[in-house]
Amino acid sequence: MRKAAPQAVQHQWLQAAVQRVDVRSDEVFQQRLARYVGLRGKLRANKQALFVLLEDLKSVDGLSFEDMLRKVSDLTGQLEKSVASALLGLLDASQAAIDRDLRELLPRYGFPLLAEAPTFDECVRWHADLGHLFEQVIASPRWQAIVSRLDSVLPVSAGTELSDVCKLGLHLSQARRVVALTPAPTRFVPMAKPVRPALSELSSEGVARPGAVRLHLCR
Repeated sequence: MRKAAPQAVQHQWLQAAVQRVDVRSDEVFQQRLARYVGLRGKLRANKQALFVLLEDLKSVDGLSFEDMLRKVSDLTGQLEKSVASALLGLLDASQAAIDRDLRELLPRYGFPLLAEAPTFDECVRWHADLGHLFEQVIASPRWQAIVSRLDSVLPVSAGTELSDVCKLGLHLSQARRVVALTPAPTRFVPMAKPVRPALSELSSEGVARPGAVRLHLCR
């Protein structure tokens, strides 16, 4: 989590600034937002339209991921699930963000796999499942002890202002970088104990006098 501290500070700054600046014209905010969500390809070419969209959506109450995904994807004609969820997370701190780290990490532990080229409905369903998973973890009796450890390595401002959902997402994203280097968890299956043949079952050629060693030459 210590390595995620800079990203946590960036998220905290953007989340606070998005409500007080005009996203359509504030160049400092635009630059920091572009780096944070990783604008590239068609989205980078249409970034001004994205800034206008984000400014318009600030005043929308109860914005859903489905609505955000549709509006952001309309700018490029392709599913922009990661950017859409990141923008929604800035406007609504209770919303988890989809990123490649989570998509690679969670299926190792039984969470549904999101295909590399998913459909619109699959993205919406996966985001809903992710939200339910985060709710279960945060509702766990052990969460307070966990979040206290996360806060201990974050700057004070970020630790007090970031939501638990954001902290959990940052922690899991960093964990993927370690877990991805280890083999996927598998269940251990013990080998069957070999059965020694009875002496009578051995051929006369196979029965050797005590102390003798039989060599097998393999090609």
